[in-house]
Amino acid sequence: MIRHGETEANVARVMAGHTDSPLTELGRTQAKFVQFVLKNLAIKPQAIIHSHLSRARDTASILNQVLRVPIQEERDLSEMHVGTFEGVSYEECGPLFEHGLDPEGGESHIDFISRIRRALSHALAMHNRSVLIVCHGGVLGALGKIYGIRVKHFFQNCHLYEFEPDSEHVKFPWRVWQYDQTGNDGQTIIRNPATLYHEAIQDMAS
Repeated sequence: MIRHGETEANVARVMAGHTDSPLTELGRTQAKFVQFVLKNLAIKPQAIIHSHLSRARDTASILNQVLRVPIQEERDLSEMHVGTFEGVSYEECGPLFEHGLDPEGGESHIDFISRIRRALSHALAMHNRSVLIVCHGGVLGALGKIYGIRVKHFFQNCHLYEFEPDSEHVKFPWRVWQYDQTGNDGQTIIRNPATLYHEAIQDMAS
């Protein structure tokens, strides 16, 4: 799974939600950097599934320049519809996430999590091999919430996460890895346990 590249809304530090905020030039560059990671994966995705919003669709298109696999759109993978909070600054949106408030004129947290559960289940049912899901920060956070895990921090743009089935852990049956690129050219790849998820899992256990 990967969050889209940087958008104009990200630069302005405002909540996009269902608003179709396009990628910036940096966002496109970020996606091109990830091409190198994808080319060097031991197990490469056999398909790409992306949200219908252009920031995810365009990121997916750039990534598929190296994978050249079937690509499909899934509306259920779109970001949470935050109603009157769309276009509002991140700072003003704090209560929406810190206290789990349902946004006026938008989607309830329960409905959003249910939608993401449906979308991910559908993606896994359609493919019996590795797939790449290009989506949004809220979608990555909702995956944790499906299992009762609250990730406290934002997911970075164009940061690749690998979900490996882990039957030993019943509460969260995934071992999650993140791929970090270092160096000015991004040609050094480091695969580490995904800090955001594993810290959340530890907090749940404590």
